[in-house]
Amino acid sequence: MVPGGFGGSTVRCATERAGSPFVIEYFVLLAGLLALSAFFSSSETAYLSIEGVRLEHERRRRLPGADRAARLLAEPRRLLASILVGNNLVNTGAATVGAVIAQELVGGSGGLSIVIATIAVTILLVIFGEIGPKSVALHHNLAVARYYSLPLSWWARLTRPAVAALDWTSRIWLRIVGGQEEAHSALSLGELRTAIVQARDEGELETQDTSVLLGALRLGETQVRRIMTPRPQIYSIDSAATLEEAGRAFGEAGFLRLPVRYGSADDYIGYLHGSDVVAELGRGKREDRVRDAMREAPVESERASVQRVLTEMQTTGQQLMLLIDEFGATTGMVTLEDILELVVGNIRSETRAGSEPVPVSIAGEQFVEGRRGLTDLGAELELDFSGEEAETVAGMLLQRFRRIPQADESVDLHGYRWTVAESDRRRIRLVRFRKLNPIQAHREDGDGVRES
Repeated sequence: MVPGGFGGSTVRCATERAGSPFVIEYFVLLAGLLALSAFFSSSETAYLSIEGVRLEHERRRRLPGADRAARLLAEPRRLLASILVGNNLVNTGAATVGAVIAQELVGGSGGLSIVIATIAVTILLVIFGEIGPKSVALHHNLAVARYYSLPLSWWARLTRPAVAALDWTSRIWLRIVGGQEEAHSALSLGELRTAIVQARDEGELETQDTSVLLGALRLGETQVRRIMTPRPQIYSIDSAATLEEAGRAFGEAGFLRLPVRYGSADDYIGYLHGSDVVAELGRGKREDRVRDAMREAPVESERASVQRVLTEMQTTGQQLMLLIDEFGATTGMVTLEDILELVVGNIRSETRAGSEPVPVSIAGEQFVEGRRGLTDLGAELELDFSGEEAETVAGMLLQRFRRIPQADESVDLHGYRWTVAESDRRRIRLVRFRKLNPIQAHREDGDGVRES
């Protein structure tokens, strides 16, 4: 009877304490602290997971809170410190209030109440102050960042002195351990490419739009010699030729512009525009010389970036540029059309239709002329030839063979077997190639020259 009476008395005592106004107020206080913990935890997740590009898009749409959120993110370390100060304060407060509630409900030993409070408050904080809020913030980070921007701005101002002291301490600690601060920067080119591809995968961009954007990003890092027409392939005209001869040359070549050479094939002094020839012939100047009607052609290094060449074309208003090496010898030429093809892909003009060497497929193998440019071929085959120093298929093979190869000699490169179909003592004329199976591709070493 005594134990039973004692147990009943204990239960009644705990029930009376739980119903007392004092304990109810502490429960309300604990709920408020859990709500604040949820606020700070979700703020941390939202702002740390947000993408600057998406927030900038929201800001430009003038959505409420986007400007404030962007200003907060402009100082990410101070923002994080401010959030962590608040989160630690409310979590400590929640633990203290939980201990008081446990002491009131359990009574007796203080050690038992502390154990109960620790377990209970930890469970509540993990569920309602961490996992739940952070999961919501992770999936709706932009909305959370915008809606929380006003109270977070107030809190950041309130805690600025404490955050400044913590920031100073962290800098000192960083110097002691030998760390180095990383400057906050905009998207790198690699990150921008990833964002473009991600937008395509999510259906925000069409495949063609993606190709154009990625092509535009290559302008600054691609040397113009990779897209130029090499000197041996330039269709040119002598400066001493007559305009009547020039008219026939334009008809045969099918181009709008022809480089003008002075005697030697290496000495280019300008270019002739088809419209100028038509105008002069219309005035009856058939016997006038090409040098009298030619235009000056700008000159640039073959190692200049495509972006630099494009800028010069925009400045000078010229659409053709001659390229030279370090010795001043002409190595090729580039036109505005060549640059556009790097961005948007192959362009077939009416005057050049069918003039480009294209791969021909016969019995499972493709044939291509040795002079075919690697940039164009790589775009068609979806291969990356950027590691190659050569500009053409023949040049790539010559670098591997280190000599003029004979017909039927082959080498495995980039997942394909390249076989010389035709060659002479001076050049590789025709190449056939086929895709390797996965086992062969895995074994390729890039230097294995073999005879078929």
